[in-house]
Amino acid sequence: MLRWFPAQDIVKCPGCGLVFYQGTPPGDLYSDEYFTGGEYLDYPGDKKIIQRNFNRHIRMLQRLAPQGRLLELGCAYGFFLELARKHWEVRGIDVAAAGVRHAREVIGVDALHEDFLKLPDEPENWDVICLWDTIEHLPQPIRTIQKAAAWLKPGGLLLLTTGDIESRLARWRGERWRQIHPPTHLYYFSAATLHKALAEAGLQVQHVSYAGYSRGFRAMVYGLFALPDKKTRWIYQVLTFGGRLDFPVYLNLYDILLVVAKKPA
Repeated sequence: MLRWFPAQDIVKCPGCGLVFYQGTPPGDLYSDEYFTGGEYLDYPGDKKIIQRNFNRHIRMLQRLAPQGRLLELGCAYGFFLELARKHWEVRGIDVAAAGVRHAREVIGVDALHEDFLKLPDEPENWDVICLWDTIEHLPQPIRTIQKAAAWLKPGGLLLLTTGDIESRLARWRGERWRQIHPPTHLYYFSAATLHKALAEAGLQVQHVSYAGYSRGFRAMVYGLFALPDKKTRWIYQVLTFGGRLDFPVYLNLYDILLVVAKKPA
């Protein structure tokens, strides 16, 4: 293995080019605290801003697959499924108990607190499978793509977003790139390594672009200054007036891939 970011224990496979964290993640990463004060400042409180991003995905999906059955892997609190159920029959799967509980009890959608790879097979049962900012968190992303491909109907679509390790911003920032934070982010794909994984699963890439995101100003500053280093938390406090200043900000830094792949009919 090539040492990519040694301080972060991140390496690059010299054969396939995939970049990944080679350490061992702790058991329960996705507790309630992960969404409130951990990796996210306040995920539930940012629902409106998060759904701005999901609405853009919905509009694209309506053009590609206007009806059918939709499965979201990594559904978290169910904010995407709440919008998607207006157009598709939906289900979500996530390992985060707090998120699934909210999705089921508050949003009222079909959500499972399960490991997708451990579920019984449902071959050719879904028209659309989505992984929004999820594949980088998974201990076995290639197997997940392969199983998702098997669950798709012929002609079905797999859509995902994830950071691009070969983007200009990622190459410039290096280990300071905002997407580099193991052990929650385990795998760092490029367009090439993602294309290879999808092709090996029997899927044909239909579309590749860079996704822009709406972020809350407060959450964005938290991610830049409070999350990576507690020593710079004071910057977050100053810029947000102690967490009181917040407003939506839209940015496309051209480092988050949006990929659509199709299962041959």
